[in-house]
Amino acid sequence: MILSQWFTNKSINNKLVALCILSSASLASPAGLAVYQPGTQKPVPPDRILVGGTTRGCSGGDMPLTVLASRNYMGRTISGHPTLAWFVPPDSVAKPIEVTIYEWVLGGKPKKVSKTPLQSTPGVMSLSPFSQNEPGLQPGKEYLWQVVLHCDLDNPSGDLVSEASFEVARMPTTMLQTKLNKAINSVEKTKIYAEEGLWYDALGEALKLAKASKLGELGSTLLNDLAKSEALKTISAFPPQERVAAEKQVGDLRQIARNAR
Repeated sequence: MILSQWFTNKSINNKLVALCILSSASLASPAGLAVYQPGTQKPVPPDRILVGGTTRGCSGGDMPLTVLASRNYMGRTISGHPTLAWFVPPDSVAKPIEVTIYEWVLGGKPKKVSKTPLQSTPGVMSLSPFSQNEPGLQPGKEYLWQVVLHCDLDNPSGDLVSEASFEVARMPTTMLQTKLNKAINSVEKTKIYAEEGLWYDALGEALKLAKASKLGELGSTLLNDLAKSEALKTISAFPPQERVAAEKQVGDLRQIARNAR
């Protein structure tokens, strides 16, 4: 009787300990809850890539100006007021920087939607270009956003440029909206967005938990997921001359994820 009770109590205690360990691990490593799954993405048409790639820092640093998004595939968001994030080389001094959003117009030139002037700061920078009182971007349309860092205002040819294209999707399912309504914090929302392949929404939520100029644990994990996804696609999707640039971007994303954590 006593022995049986001891085994029962021991079993209960072991389960409680296991639950506590799992709970502690989840709290200590919230990034493990978010896994970015891009799903099926449309490649960015070659004629929509306005710049050939990122450019090294103004002072010749090892890490380039880099938009924190896919450059080769159309990212997705369901927000008309998305958060855009990019990385400024750590050895850069404060310089003028501009973030411009263009709408892709079928059969025409990109149409400028917004342009925001800023001063650069080293590390991760982010911007929500539209206030909640503004209409923002339109569902069903595709956009390009471009970051330009002016190294020398008298020499525009020396500007650092990085860009990415994305689409504003409509809410995919009622189930997704229900999940988001039930989410109680940015960790849960990041997980939901990441699993739905909504890159800009997931990263925007993750950055709410990060320190200034950093990605934070969630953001770093997401960026590593993006780099992994890009690497898998790069192996077979690009011709040799484009593959080199794409592989370099993957390496840059991984380095940023590691150093800006």
